Amino acid sequence: PDGSEESYTFRHMRKNQHEEVLFRCEDERFEIDMVIDSTATALKRLEPIAEEIAILQQKEAFSEKSTGSDTRDKTGIKNALESGGLGGNPIQYSFDKSILNTIHRHAIARVYGDSGQEILDLMHKNPVVAIPVVVKRLKQKDRDFRAARDVLNRRWKELAEINYYKSIDHRSLTWRTIDKRATSTRTL
Repeated sequence: PDGSEESYTFRHMRKNQHEEVLFRCEDERFEIDMVIDSTATALKRLEPIAEEIAILQQKEAFSEKSTGSDTRDKTGIKNALESGGLGGNPIQYSFDKSILNTIHRHAIARVYGDSGQEILDLMHKNPVVAIPVVVKRLKQKDRDFRAARDVLNRRWKELAEINYYKSIDHRSLTWRTIDKRATSTRTL
């Protein structure tokens, strides 16, 4: 509890520099795997919702074309007030906050950085516009994270090959002092 596990006061807790490199590689692997997994679970949760929104938009566009209620102003752009919604989206879709748990929200916030909370708020206020954009961005970042992991895997493999056998040497921290004592003129 007091953090003594981090201090190397016990002999069996001491690590040489090669062990430290291997532990850092393992930590980095864990972190990138967690980022990829959390992004994938957020995608898995949001993709069906985005597909449902796309289907509703197609049905709405089809019903507008079939009824002939496509009113246009002089410039040929549909008037948002006449179409019944902001930005020409007349469908109403409610997005419950409980659909996303903490892992999903953190994955979205990680992708959007400082604007993460604002994006989460927009997903609840206007899900018809925000959710497809978030899904597209999550897919893009998932591809980026996986490509980064592939590059890092090559680097980690090289580091493991260089440091593995040196990390096994349990006497590397004390061999110089022991050797110096054994070969000193006083001992001889």
